[in-house]
Amino acid sequence: MKSYDAKNPHACKICGYQISHNKQGRFTSHLKVHGHTLNSYLVKFYYTEDELKCSRDTCTNLVNLTRGVPNKYCSKFCGSKKGPLTCILCGNSFLARNRKTKTCSKECAKSVKSTKFKQWHKSMSPEKKREHFNNIITKTAKTRRVNKTPSWNSGKTGIYSQETIEKIRNSTLKQMQSQNFRKTNIEKIMERFLIHNDIKYRYSFILKQRQYDFLLLDYNVIVECDGDYWHANPKFFPIPQDWQVKRQETDLIKNEIAEKNGYVILRFWEDDILNNFQTVESAIYDLLAKTKLETVSGNAEKQ
Repeated sequence: MKSYDAKNPHACKICGYQISHNKQGRFTSHLKVHGHTLNSYLVKFYYTEDELKCSRDTCTNLVNLTRGVPNKYCSKFCGSKKGPLTCILCGNSFLARNRKTKTCSKECAKSVKSTKFKQWHKSMSPEKKREHFNNIITKTAKTRRVNKTPSWNSGKTGIYSQETIEKIRNSTLKQMQSQNFRKTNIEKIMERFLIHNDIKYRYSFILKQRQYDFLLLDYNVIVECDGDYWHANPKFFPIPQDWQVKRQETDLIKNEIAEKNGYVILRFWEDDILNNFQTVESAIYDLLAKTKLETVSGNAEKQ
């Protein structure tokens, strides 16, 4: 690469204007006619992109010019002697100002965080989990008392008329039918299992104004994924709170509605889906095989 030198003669690459040197800035003044500074002209018309690349192997940025000559590095950081870091997940090399950075991208960071959370979840005993959830509930309640910000419906009854409640319920059901919300982690796991096994399903199935997680279309089987906290898994919450008891009563009503309408309902705890999915798989396989057998047997009798 031949660097630009103001002492040498130069021909304008835009209009061909010849100049013996640029010591007094005559060529720089000429470039104003074309709407360029000296640096912008050199970057666009004189140097190639490869000639302007940072000398750091792992960096793809372009460097700035100093008196018309490209700098070696794009920044002080690239010019330092510190080598590139290695991503703990994918193994790619990357540069970061913070030398404690472990991952090369947001996606890798999110994946590592998710893995650590699952490992933490598996390593905790039922007693530790119960203690952890109780601490969260206690701290939340304490913060609300200190800030004098009780939950909006605390101690209130009869806030809405029955008509308003029905409107809210119908609106919620429409939202669920259109799937205009995020699936939970355990629902995503269940959905991947169904897709992998080519089991036709409908997500967010509505029956008698009640929402169910998955309907297995060819079997009339409903699958519910129950969160340990919200549905009060007895393994972690042997003595559920009042609101958890109400949620359990709602679950029993949903079970009764499903069974009265000819559906078989399967419920799985979050703990089993995350830590013991083989048991979940076996329960689904067994029920589907039994349901298919009964269907074949019933069709044979009709014939």
